Amino acid sequence: MTVVPVLDRLVTATVPREVLVVTGPEAAVYLHGQISADVEAMEVGQSALSFLLEPRGRIEALFVISRTGPETYIADIEPGFGEATSASLERFKLRTRADFSLHEWQMHAVRGPRAEGESAVGASSTGPAEAPEQVVRPTHWPLASGHDLLFGPGSEALAFTDGAEQVSADEFEALRMAYGLPAMGTEIQPGDIPNETGLVEQAASFTKGCYRGQELVERIDSRTGGRRCIQRFRAASDVSPGDQLCRTDGAGVGTVLSTASLAGAVVGFASVQRDVGGDVCIDDGPPVALADLF
Repeated sequence: MTVVPVLDRLVTATVPREVLVVTGPEAAVYLHGQISADVEAMEVGQSALSFLLEPRGRIEALFVISRTGPETYIADIEPGFGEATSASLERFKLRTRADFSLHEWQMHAVRGPRAEGESAVGASSTGPAEAPEQVVRPTHWPLASGHDLLFGPGSEALAFTDGAEQVSADEFEALRMAYGLPAMGTEIQPGDIPNETGLVEQAASFTKGCYRGQELVERIDSRTGGRRCIQRFRAASDVSPGDQLCRTDGAGVGTVLSTASLAGAVVGFASVQRDVGGDVCIDDGPPVALADLF
């Protein structure tokens, strides 16, 4: 697979994010049994990728879970998926001392060299039982260091990183495709199989106790690991979502999921067969260089 260089410039962007705040003395125990991350192992100040799965194991959501206090966690997710995530978690909360509140926040993202220094999770709030007003957490992009400041209405971003280039939401999305992770609603859809996202090792614990949907994840992992996986790609000319990827012998091996233009190239994510190797190309079109997510 092609080796993708890490992001070599410092950039910043502000984009919308939905935040689900979970508080209460039983928040940790409840979340631990519902989502795929090892919640009980998280210390205050830590964050992790996590899936929320249907009981049969299909994806409901992918998000970042952060522990911001002894009894407080936040899950931040792409806009449009917070309400369904909150409703799903509330559905199984029977006689559990944990409260949920959903918020529409902004995420001030900083990526690139010199962005490592502010990567610990931190939070400010108006009281121990209230939702935090701001949360700082590390990015989980594999090819770009950095951090994210999440802040609610009436709260301003603390500061822009000195020397960072302000980029638009569209360019930040292109940078995500080149250096970051697949996202809910774009490359990952509700009902997808978690083992076919390329993110199971980062978003699911294989050492914790049972959680909702665990059986499918572990069964597929123990057999084939999934028939397909998401990989990033780079091409020199026009590629569009839905385009078919083929080997040089014409055999189909995958489908383009998302694309963006960046620095004279087309970047994006594709769902490809796990056994694909060597050069691939768009059907009757340009060659495409594939690369693993991590």
